[in-house]
Amino acid sequence: MARTRAENFDDIKLEILTAAAHLFAQKGFRNTNIIEIGAACNASKSRMYHYFPSKEAMLEAMLLDHVNGLLIIARDITASKLSPEEKMRQFVLAHLHYYFGARDRHKVLLADAEYLPEATLNEVRHAEQGLVKQLEALLKELNPKKFASRIDTSTHAMLIYGMLNWTYTWYEPTGKLNLKDLAQKAADMCLHGVL
Repeated sequence: MARTRAENFDDIKLEILTAAAHLFAQKGFRNTNIIEIGAACNASKSRMYHYFPSKEAMLEAMLLDHVNGLLIIARDITASKLSPEEKMRQFVLAHLHYYFGARDRHKVLLADAEYLPEATLNEVRHAEQGLVKQLEALLKELNPKKFASRIDTSTHAMLIYGMLNWTYTWYEPTGKLNLKDLAQKAADMCLHGVL
């Protein structure tokens, strides 16, 4: 007889993925085993395998969910009725909130995506390209003349993503600068430059 699906199936799955993301972020994907993940979320090995057939499946689920969740947020902002400048401010703020709200997953995405199966890695990269396209469209909306050329648009979009993606390596949300003020400074830099 097949095992029935628990009412809290999704909650348990999320708990496992949260524990896995934390361990992958701390120790690296290769240096973490499924028993350690189970211990971190008080789940037996058999329970772990009921939800995920392998730690690779955990990595796939967490990273696909991570990038696709952000893509939905980015699309909502760029499709909104806000002014282009306000869209940029919201775009930057949403990314920083998302990255710091899911800091472990974000760190795993940047450090361990190479361990994904090729098909899943392609899905993740496709979603990332979708994010860049959303930002490129926003840049063109902000300044159609400056961003008439594809090379200028994609270069600026990648520079902005470089800034946002790696903020987690130095910024501490508990410090003197809150996340909203950091996003304001980052958006000001994107919109107005240093001078």
